[in-house]
Amino acid sequence: MNKENDFFPKDFEFEKLVKKARKRSIIKMVLISLGISLIVLFGLYFIGDTVMKTKMEKETDSDSTWNKIMGANIENRGTEYNYSLTSATAKTTFVKVVGGVPIPWGEQEKVFNMLGSSHPISNDGPSGFGYSDDERIPLYYEGERVVEFFHPQVNYKQIFDDRVLLNEIHENTVVEMAFSFDDGYSIEEVNKVFKEQLSWYWVDTYSENDIESDNQHNADENFRDDPIYGFEAFGFSYNRSAEDYSATNFISILKQMKEEGGNYQGDAEKIINNITNQGKIKLEPQNLKIIGVVVTGKPSDLIKFSDESMIRGATLGATTDLY
Repeated sequence: MNKENDFFPKDFEFEKLVKKARKRSIIKMVLISLGISLIVLFGLYFIGDTVMKTKMEKETDSDSTWNKIMGANIENRGTEYNYSLTSATAKTTFVKVVGGVPIPWGEQEKVFNMLGSSHPISNDGPSGFGYSDDERIPLYYEGERVVEFFHPQVNYKQIFDDRVLLNEIHENTVVEMAFSFDDGYSIEEVNKVFKEQLSWYWVDTYSENDIESDNQHNADENFRDDPIYGFEAFGFSYNRSAEDYSATNFISILKQMKEEGGNYQGDAEKIINNITNQGKIKLEPQNLKIIGVVVTGKPSDLIKFSDESMIRGATLGATTDLY
């Protein structure tokens, strides 16, 4: 007798159709899943790329704006962007203009990723070399001297006057020099004296606590005096074609940084409070106290300030050949 299955003979054609349909179904599901995955991946990539670019644009704009008021006689000459698959790099170039001659003043690089974070990857700072018992250890950056300032209300063991060096510098050289004042002066008072060689104003942005802290530090015989280096000073450039604009722009930047938030909000708010004495006076150009300047020119142009009574200290900065 035949087996039970012999009563139901197999339909091989039908089985082939079923297998074929099953195979097509699997392939279709795989293709759909792959398509959905690619759409999701591309969507996530697009979102991440958009977040990265938005973050980069906002942060570099903020950095660029802040750099307009921080750093003595340092100018931002633009930012270059380089993109990779999952990140981007922003490289900003700086210069000093000394007697009309631009001097390279380093670069700052930041890398941004698709997670919306950023960090600096190169930001070389100034350095100095010497011994602990040396009277003075100047800082250098890009092979040039970094200017130093002395606050009028801070006591120092020694305040340097580099104006004596002007007689030793060749007349075909252009020089940057920082003058620290004995008091706070108005913009108009400063312009009357330094206008012809003026390049940058140093604004008094310090609180009573800042001054007290510096005085305590300088009073300690175990420590060197703590001058204010050019890269940490706040102020604004002198604009020959629009003298009133620079001070107004300085104030506008502080207000903008305070309102926008971000990395500089706290510093902007502190500076505004210090300038206005915690809101007791208005944040206006006429209320800015100028406690120093950066002047540039040939040695003979700067020697005329040798006997200027408002100058408390003078430090040499960058120098370069005129031709």
